[in-house]
Amino acid sequence: MNKNLLKAIVIVALLYLIWLVVAAYFEMEGNKILLSLKYWSLIGVILYVIFLILEIIVYLKPSKKEREEIKIISEALKKVMCSDCKTVFLVSDTGVRPLRYTCPNCGKEGVLRGKTVEGKARKIVCENCNVEFEIFDTGERPLSYSCPNCHFEGVVS
Repeated sequence: MNKNLLKAIVIVALLYLIWLVVAAYFEMEGNKILLSLKYWSLIGVILYVIFLILEIIVYLKPSKKEREEIKIISEALKKVMCSDCKTVFLVSDTGVRPLRYTCPNCGKEGVLRGKTVEGKARKIVCENCNVEFEIFDTGERPLSYSCPNCHFEGVVS
């Protein structure tokens, strides 16, 4: 919604600029369009201040609540091609974006943006200490996990 509001502000500002050019042209010809150019300019200044305030509000408004971070125990592998030497290699995908990686062939650093790892949070009960905690299930099997309480390493099949 914020981007749409900013786009609308830019479009209205451009339309008003065109209107000012037309009003200035008619005033140079000796005619007025409803108001004189002086009043159209004052309206433009007022609109500019309103647009500026709206943009400041949009940028300062906090984004949606950030989701609680989930520790990813199981990592998926992502196939990546180096943009420099075209080497194809696998990168361990933690789901965090941007994902930074280094080409094993030429050493060029790259960044993977795009979609995060698909999956969902899953509640697990530790077989050792019976503590319930969340892990990120990517669908990869067997799904390994480590208990944050007792550090027991288990597997979900």
